[in-house]
Amino acid sequence: MPGSHVNEDGAGLHGHAAWIIDGATGVSDRKLTSGGSDAAWLAGTIDERLTHLASNGGSEHFDHLEHSIRGAFEAETAYADLPGDEHAPSACLGFLRLLERSASGLLRLEGHFLGDVVALVPTENGIVRWTDERSKPFERRTLAALEGASREPGAMPEAVRRQIQENRTRLNHPEGYWVVNPRRPWAGRQLRFEAAIAPGQPVVLATDGFMRLVDVFAAYSDSSIHAGLSAGEGERLMQELRKREREDAWAGLYPRVKIHDDATVLVVAPEHE
Repeated sequence: MPGSHVNEDGAGLHGHAAWIIDGATGVSDRKLTSGGSDAAWLAGTIDERLTHLASNGGSEHFDHLEHSIRGAFEAETAYADLPGDEHAPSACLGFLRLLERSASGLLRLEGHFLGDVVALVPTENGIVRWTDERSKPFERRTLAALEGASREPGAMPEAVRRQIQENRTRLNHPEGYWVVNPRRPWAGRQLRFEAAIAPGQPVVLATDGFMRLVDVFAAYSDSSIHAGLSAGEGERLMQELRKREREDAWAGLYPRVKIHDDATVLVVAPEHE
């Protein structure tokens, strides 16, 4: 798949597959891995393993990806005495794979999602959003904890921190939400989507940080931001996102836990050889 991206988290392309990764650190107050951060280490490890995965079949081998990431994390943290799984980093993942061309000439596109990364897919019914919303109830609890709390840029209110820690007790739990995690099973829990699209139609992959332009600042719809990205306006949209974050540096107008969040967007144009 040919594509272009504006990248702060992790995104990749290989053959007929594309993916996006949004890493998050655990609750540990010390870095456990050799990466710039534990979240960055996990995102980089997933990206490396996915390149190999995409060369050897795709999403049906996510169980191998889980095993590989677990082994890599155990090797990285062999020296560390981790008191609990919540100290491990985690990551949201969106994985797209082009399957085949149908008799009508359309392309079958398959998506697998864990967490709140997003795909915007052009279909005969307009732009369709693929994402995993199982974390939404927990996000609402976090935002509720934010209400009325005093805060300053760069600092997280204690009530919010406690709620995030409570949320993480439901991570990769049947009554909770699912992400890639090197200490807890997740393979097979991803949400699967499928669509038929015309060759060359742009498909967008984005992290929730980038999708703030739609979901937090309400400056765009899924359709209008897809149109802008399809027209090559990724850099401009990223600059606009940062400007809006700076102009609401206390999150008074647009409530959010992180004043500034890493943002990545990848635009691909699937074509079958």
